[in-house]
Amino acid sequence: MILNTRKCDGKFWDLVNEHPIHPRVLDVIKLSGLYGVYRSHRPVIDRSLITALVERWRPETHTFHFRTGESTITLQDVEILYGLPVKGNAVVGYEPQRSVVDWQNICQRLLGFSPQPQDFKHSSLKVSALNAHLRLQPRLPDLATQDMVNEKARCYMFWMIAGLLLADTSGGLLKLMYLPMLEDITTVGSYSWGSATLAYLYRFLCKASQSSQNEIAGFLPLLQIWAWERVTVLTPQIVAKRDTRNIFPVGLPRGPHAARWYAHFSWTDTTKHVLRVFRDALDSMTEDQFIWEPYSSDIIESLPEYCRVGRDIWRARVPIFCWDVVEVHLPDRVMRQFGLVQAIPSSFAFDATHFNHDRRGRSNTNWELEHAQWLHFWNHIDQYVWNAPILHGSLRYDDPYLIWFRRITRFIIGNPISSPQQQQGYVPNATTYETMVRHIHLMVNKAISLGENPSMEEFYGFRAMVRDEGSNCLAYVQEADRTHVQANYRREEIMSDHLHPPIRRRGKGGVAGRKVRAIERGRVPIEMSEDDQTTQHSQAVLNYEPTNIENVTYTTPQTPQISRNPSLSSLENVFGSNQPQHFDNAPNFVDGDELEDANQGASQGGEPLVKKKRTIIPKLCRTGSHYLNQHGQKNKTKVSVLTKKKGKG
Repeated sequence: MILNTRKCDGKFWDLVNEHPIHPRVLDVIKLSGLYGVYRSHRPVIDRSLITALVERWRPETHTFHFRTGESTITLQDVEILYGLPVKGNAVVGYEPQRSVVDWQNICQRLLGFSPQPQDFKHSSLKVSALNAHLRLQPRLPDLATQDMVNEKARCYMFWMIAGLLLADTSGGLLKLMYLPMLEDITTVGSYSWGSATLAYLYRFLCKASQSSQNEIAGFLPLLQIWAWERVTVLTPQIVAKRDTRNIFPVGLPRGPHAARWYAHFSWTDTTKHVLRVFRDALDSMTEDQFIWEPYSSDIIESLPEYCRVGRDIWRARVPIFCWDVVEVHLPDRVMRQFGLVQAIPSSFAFDATHFNHDRRGRSNTNWELEHAQWLHFWNHIDQYVWNAPILHGSLRYDDPYLIWFRRITRFIIGNPISSPQQQQGYVPNATTYETMVRHIHLMVNKAISLGENPSMEEFYGFRAMVRDEGSNCLAYVQEADRTHVQANYRREEIMSDHLHPPIRRRGKGGVAGRKVRAIERGRVPIEMSEDDQTTQHSQAVLNYEPTNIENVTYTTPQTPQISRNPSLSSLENVFGSNQPQHFDNAPNFVDGDELEDANQGASQGGEPLVKKKRTIIPKLCRTGSHYLNQHGQKNKTKVSVLTKKKGKG
């Protein structure tokens, strides 16, 4: 399913193309820090490309998971590409409950016109009302006062903030809560609009990554141009720059780095609007097809000053804000984007379901007080800048970070059987599969033809064939780097948080749904309370049926076979000293004497003895709210699944 990209910026660019903004108004916009957005114009959004990127977004870490490692949009990308200020005050404030008349008065005072009551919807203004006002008098009079210039500038800035940078899924509404922040023209540039834009985009990426969502909003041009700058298999070829002399008169400051993408493109070597091709290109992407550092030192130094003012906090590991939205900026997970060594990242104490919270039902909220615990980090951002040694070259295949990353992620998103149209830069999966089968078949045939007693010459020839054909197979599946490291596939120590990767699917949700899915996977959720676990134990007691159990060797996808320790109660042979917590809560219906007898039988060289377990039948009390366990003691847990026959207590 391709996501709908909701935006309300089309009329804005139509307006400025027909009626360029007056230089006096642009002087005010430059002070606000929003000039780079206007100077960059906008690309045509490719919904398929956005969808392919969202499929690889992880809301737990705010990073994209590619074959090459984790990558994400950082404060560096925001400031270099669009010149948005990242230093400054967090974009939060007080949101009182206002009537339509109140908003009409505010619009009259700040924007120079009073919209009709039907132009408001809740606390938002229709884009059509603002567009009609700007078209009514598109040009600024020659004798305009500074107040008239400020009102015109606020109209454009309000549209850029609420309709471009912080656009929601409404499609045609502008949130009025940002308008009072533009009252004092001299303080508009003191806000960190870049971090607010990034936080808002993070929030919609987290929401869109859920299977129940079918749309996405936020500043999508930032996401698309970020991908064009870094993923070469997605990047179109620039043929010629667009003529912008009628939009940007001579004498204006140069635009940010994203302005180079306002051009005519060639799609000979790349595609557009085809989700299957984008998905397959990311599935088979190699290290040389991802650019970790697209902004060289020469490029950064050549940019205008407003594109590099906040370079000392680009690597800050802090929360970022946009009114009710709080997200986390984690550059420590993508240090290769800054030319530094990447280590195994540490977790950040943050709610994994943060994207489910919003402003609904939160009127009269002072968001600065609401986020006080997180604002401390932002107000002392200089103390949380992440550093690491300089990276020389690329990471080896056996680097500890890459070993850890391959264990906690998945590389293939698309269907391996599907074969999209041939594109330069990658090999379709179906072709890869057939090629591997051919190479393996050749090795098997050669081994059969050697017979039982091959000569030394034949043996060395076969060894060379296995080396060459095996290397070719690894190359076809983008794993050629494995040939440069020692093969070591011994079972590593398994941590409890790596045993069960997150599973997303449609269906029953909420607490009840988590419990059902936990029982299906055969484990008890950590968040279960003691009462829930006791209830689950009683369920297992009632449904228990004794059977003859055959001892089977424990197997996992990582390790084909692990020798079994004679002790049935020991899990150290599987998990070492790091036993998962949820195994401690598992009910055990085997008596201690039976365990001891079984171990004695095994120690004598025979098979462990498995006695027939007794059927435990709960005895109901007269009250119906208790049952007796096997020792005759009362258990105060209420059993809802028991049924009483008529006439029996």
